Amino acid sequence: MPKRTTLTFTSEDGPRVDSTKLFVYHCKYSGRHAFTIDADLKKMPRRRTDGAYVIDTDEHTVKLYTADGGVKFIKRQNGTVEKQYRLNLGQLPIAYKSDLNSNLLYIMDGAVTTYSNQNARRAGRLLVPPCISRSERSGLVEMRLELEDRSHRCMLSRVTADVVRVHVTGLMANDAVHEELFDLFAKVLNVRLSQLDIRRAKSSRNRIMTVESLTPEQIYERLREALKKQAMERAEKRQRRHM
Repeated sequence: MPKRTTLTFTSEDGPRVDSTKLFVYHCKYSGRHAFTIDADLKKMPRRRTDGAYVIDTDEHTVKLYTADGGVKFIKRQNGTVEKQYRLNLGQLPIAYKSDLNSNLLYIMDGAVTTYSNQNARRAGRLLVPPCISRSERSGLVEMRLELEDRSHRCMLSRVTADVVRVHVTGLMANDAVHEELFDLFAKVLNVRLSQLDIRRAKSSRNRIMTVESLTPEQIYERLREALKKQAMERAEKRQRRHM
């Protein structure tokens, strides 16, 4: 088991940080607290090689809640090999350093988010993840879908901050999977097929589904209920196998 590491990087001559100006980031996939920093990550420079955010720990205070992820060697397109000292949350890497003594910390592209349902639950409410939002142009609610193809059946996988993950039986590159998606979401959301529409996104793995007559909150609640139902069905199947 990797040893948990809590590291604080700070400038020795830096001023005391105002807590109202701190930014809290969570792992996009597990929702766990990844780090807190005194700057907006989106305003940090990015590496050309992999799009990672570059944080100069001589200029910014960063508190990490990560574990040692070991050393990885990455071969770049120009043929060079880069050594990375990984920082993980569980089994997932979210950051790395190229030199343990360097002041530069790299946050992996797409690894973290400011969204956390855990904080919302503590406040007695449930936030709708950004992947379910109302379009300013059409006024309709849109869901960003991510497909996993060639599965044994069409079903929901999970809802993250960025996407609603769905398993489909067909090939994601084919528009035939749209029929699977229409049937699944009409059932899950309890809506008519005429209330749903779908279009391709930039990646062949992704789709944008629009939903009429439901709010983002209603959609998210119905997705959560469907996922709970799937989990209960799996548990019942396991119990029957052991009877």
